[in-house]
Amino acid sequence: MSPMKVSMIEDNIARTGFSNIHARVQDALVFDEASLEKADLVIADLPCSGLGIIGKKPDIKLRATPERLQSLAALQRDILSVVWRYVKPGGTLIYSTCTINRKENEENAAWFAESFPLKPLNLEGKLGENLRTETAADGCIQLLPGIHPCDGFFISGFRRI
Repeated sequence: MSPMKVSMIEDNIARTGFSNIHARVQDALVFDEASLEKADLVIADLPCSGLGIIGKKPDIKLRATPERLQSLAALQRDILSVVWRYVKPGGTLIYSTCTINRKENEENAAWFAESFPLKPLNLEGKLGENLRTETAADGCIQLLPGIHPCDGFFISGFRRI
């Protein structure tokens, strides 16, 4: 996470008045022993291809090669392999992307569920009526422009066993 993004998060933390949320710059690929099983909730907003927001950022088309999409999916797995360890037993991990690429979304969610001691979290009703999907009960929500009143986003939730 960059210092600029942390600053934006800190502004939102201050605006909401929460005192139990902490944001810091940290390399998501480097395990932080001090954070082992400390978090009730980890939100991993993963780097992605951005194919879900291509309508707002058409230059994304220029960077979307098969090799880049594959490397981003692999990077996401590398990050998830580290950050799940910060979740307390019984805690939650939410990961999200702003893409509609199955490799980065559904395939990585399935891989994650098979690879680590976390189980998919039922997400039904978590986003309101306008953002309902058939897969929410299975722990994944893929939002699509033209179907949902938003850009393309993916959200997956897991509970640590």
